[in-house]
Amino acid sequence: MEFKRLTLDCVKTLEPFFLDDNPCRICDYTPGGTFMWRDYHKTEYSVSDGVLYMKAAHPEIAFAPPRGAGVDSGAYEQIRKYCRSKGIPTKLCCVSKSTLDVILDMYPASRSWTDRAWSDYLYLSEDIINLAGRRYSGQRNHINRFMREHPNWSFREIGEDNISAAMAFIGKLALRNNDASFSFIEANRKALEVLDNMELYGQLGGALYADGVIVGVSLGETQGDTLFIHVEKADTDYQGSYPMLMNQFARMFASGAVKYINREEDDGIEGLRVSKLSYHPVELLGKYMVELR
Repeated sequence: MEFKRLTLDCVKTLEPFFLDDNPCRICDYTPGGTFMWRDYHKTEYSVSDGVLYMKAAHPEIAFAPPRGAGVDSGAYEQIRKYCRSKGIPTKLCCVSKSTLDVILDMYPASRSWTDRAWSDYLYLSEDIINLAGRRYSGQRNHINRFMREHPNWSFREIGEDNISAAMAFIGKLALRNNDASFSFIEANRKALEVLDNMELYGQLGGALYADGVIVGVSLGETQGDTLFIHVEKADTDYQGSYPMLMNQFARMFASGAVKYINREEDDGIEGLRVSKLSYHPVELLGKYMVELR
């Protein structure tokens, strides 16, 4: 296999490999999850015999489960052969529980492990839209305060008329934040990239307004029965902006066949974990590393 650097120019080329409905509902298997973090993970790809192989080099060399109609034990053997030629262990990353079971059937001596910080938060879309019952009273109170303090609020789909304003908002929040980590900087950079290439990415965007200015931006995509939220940024100077943003984004885009909403990982950040748990996920989607043996 010969690997090439994954770039934005590859979106259309690799599109056929992302047309399935993603039954495991993991964000890493979506086009947005793959391309937005390609530079962070130093992702490369190779296509052979109708199978897509993706290799990450950061934080260590590991392969995503191969994708395509021809995936069987032979595809995993291709990865093992490549790793032997490079003198490196054969490691797989972002492995769903269902795929893990298949791999362990083929390679029962393999070693697998996971980390709670990697798990995606999966919610019922009707829960996020309706926020019904006592368990969501806190979120409703925050939303009511936002609406009371900003009676002229609105929520609009991002399009040609407000993309520039949405990009300016993302840039403003980035400058206000003291987080200088590579992951934070890259997340902001890729949010701007998505906004600058909405049609190519095929993503959905919504902007929350208060007093005539944008105070929240959310970006995501649907795959199968799930709405994946890749970007969720709000100005916390406006009380209730985050729950308002999430609720309105779900109301606008979690319709029809969309039954679930995936809000991705908490990265082990305690405040983020508390916030995501407060919306009562129906499942935490575990992701595994596997060393094939």
